[in-house]
Amino acid sequence: MRQEPAQPLEQLLTRVDTTLDAVGDAFPYVAEPESGTWTTTADGNWCGGHWVGLLWLAYENTDEERFRTAAKRATETVLGSVEPRSMFYGMNAHYCGFRAFDLTGEERFREIGIDGADRTVAYFHPRARQVPLGTQPIAAPASNFRGPAAEEGPSGDVLGAVDSVYTALTVLWRAVRETGDPVYRDTAISHADRALDWYLREDGSIWHHAEFDPDDGSRVRQYNELAYSDDTCWARGQGWAIAGFARAYEETGAERYLDALERTVRYYEQHAPADLVPYWDFEHPDAPDVPRDTSAAGLAAYGLTRLRESPETADLRETGEAILDSLVANYLTPTAPEDDRPPGMVVEGCYNGPAGYADEHELIWTDYYIAVALANRAGVVSF
Repeated sequence: MRQEPAQPLEQLLTRVDTTLDAVGDAFPYVAEPESGTWTTTADGNWCGGHWVGLLWLAYENTDEERFRTAAKRATETVLGSVEPRSMFYGMNAHYCGFRAFDLTGEERFREIGIDGADRTVAYFHPRARQVPLGTQPIAAPASNFRGPAAEEGPSGDVLGAVDSVYTALTVLWRAVRETGDPVYRDTAISHADRALDWYLREDGSIWHHAEFDPDDGSRVRQYNELAYSDDTCWARGQGWAIAGFARAYEETGAERYLDALERTVRYYEQHAPADLVPYWDFEHPDAPDVPRDTSAAGLAAYGLTRLRESPETADLRETGEAILDSLVANYLTPTAPEDDRPPGMVVEGCYNGPAGYADEHELIWTDYYIAVALANRAGVVSF
C-alpha cells in the first residue's frame, strides 16, 4: 500500500534538519548506515548542489530562514570550488541557480544558472559531440575515476561518461526556456544523440565510459569503470541514463529518446530484484550476496515519475512510482518498528562497488532525488 506523500517527505526533511545541525558549514557526503554519522567535504566536491537543493526544499516546505541562509552560504562555496571544466558544473549551477531563482525570484540566481549553461557549452567538444567527464577531482579512494585503473586512466578531457546525459544537460534545457537561445538546445541534442551511439547497448544496458580522440572526436574505446566488468552493467549509470533520456524526451518529444528510455527501463525491470532496487551491478555474478544501490533506484524513480502524463509514458510512470514506493517502504528509516536509526535516512546506497567504498551507505544525492520525487508527487515542486 502506498504511503501518503507527506509522511516520507517529512521524514526526509527531518533528516535535512538534523544534518544541518550536525555538519554546519560542511557538506554531507556519505553517512554510516548504522549511526547516520556523515562523512563530510569542505566544498561539496562534485555533488554539493544536491545539498543546496535539499536545503531549498526544506525552506520551501517549512519557511524556516535557517535553511535559506544555509542554502545561500553553501551556494557560494559550491560555485567557488566545483571545476567548470567538467560535466558536473552545469548540474550544480542548475540546482544552486535556477532552483533558487524559482523560489526567490532573485535575478542573481538566474544568472548563476545561465552561467552554468554557458560554461557547459564552452566545454562541449564539438567533434566528439560530448561534454567530457572533465577534471573535477572526486573524493573517494579511486580518486580520479578516469580509467579502468584509477591511477592510469585517460584524461577526463578526452573521456565521456554516461552520467553526463543527465548531469550536463539539465541546465541546458532550462537555459533554452529562459533565453530562447538555440545554442543551448543544439548542444543538448548533439550530446544526447551521441549518448545513444556511445553508451546504449542493444539490450538496453549501458556502457560507463567512452574515450575519444581529442583531434577528430572519434571513439577510441568503451569500457566500464564502476561496473563489475565490461560485460556487465553499472546500476547507477543505468539510473543516470534513465533520468537523462527521460528529460531529453520530455524536452523534445523525440521518438528516439522515448525508444532509448523504454529500452533502458525494460533492461532495468528485467534485471532488478523483485523490489526493483538493483545490486550495484545488475549482472554481478555473486548476487544476491552483493550490496544494493538505492541511488540507482532513486535516479530511475526521479526521472520516470516527473514525466508528463500521456499514453506513451503511462507504463514508464507506473514503473517509476513502483520503484519510489519500494524505496520508501523498504529503505527509508525507520525501516521497522525497532529501527532506532535517525529518521529519514535512505540506506543501502553504493557509491563505489569495485573499491568497496561507502557501499551500503546513505548518499546525499540519493536523498535529493527521492525527496524531489516525493515532492513532485505531492505537488510541491517540479525540478
